[in-house]
Amino acid sequence: MVTHSSHVSQVSAALAAACADCDLVILEGMGRAIETNLYARFACHALRLGMIKHPEVAQCLKGRLYDVVCRFT
Repeated sequence: MVTHSSHVSQVSAALAAACADCDLVILEGMGRAIETNLYARFACHALRLGMIKHPEVAQCLKGRLYDVVCRFT
């Protein structure tokens, strides 16, 4: 199921219910996975994939513009 909400705390009740017994959440995208939800906590494993698109985010993450970020928790 795909959501276009920018932060995982803002998903619909239907999406939250559908994901209640998930084993893995995958967040993909420059803003959604990196800028908004990089440190979000889940009750299951989470994979975040994205590319740094803003200089401020690159500086904060000690990376460079257009670096790829992959985080698995």
